[in-house]
Amino acid sequence: MRYSLALAGGGFYGGGFNRGPQGSAQLTLTPPGWGRFSIDVELGWRLARFREDIPGTGVAVSALHSMPLLAVGRMNLVRMAHLGADVRVGVGPLLALHHLSSDFSASSVRSAVGWELLAGAQLRFPLGALEPFLDARVGFGEANIPFVLGRSTGVQGLLGVRYQLP
Repeated sequence: MRYSLALAGGGFYGGGFNRGPQGSAQLTLTPPGWGRFSIDVELGWRLARFREDIPGTGVAVSALHSMPLLAVGRMNLVRMAHLGADVRVGVGPLLALHHLSSDFSASSVRSAVGWELLAGAQLRFPLGALEPFLDARVGFGEANIPFVLGRSTGVQGLLGVRYQLP
């Protein structure tokens, strides 16, 4: 069994004001005899934040934190000395926390559990035990919080580094 850990950061765009930073931690497991196939367990975080000045009333701030926990299948398409390319498909639960604060009402925090599906590709640059990578993906899913039209899924891009554990 081979193991590797990865950390990545980047951004996402889900339409309109649904955009912001994102991060990811990944554990990759490659069982013996699986060849080009691996399994990733990925914990992500995304933040969509919106601030609006409402004339005569004050400022309202909406922050949607989304945390998907995904099981991802990985298939290696290209394996060269200094370049690798993988396709990835995954699914899992999505926890969403929405915080709304304003100058004119009490703050509120609401949460929901939903689902997320992702499909994407990773371009890897193996340098021994360290492996920088670019990750481009599309995410689909939802965690329904009433009266919140925030989407943390959509087009996503990450830049990260993976470390092969001994």
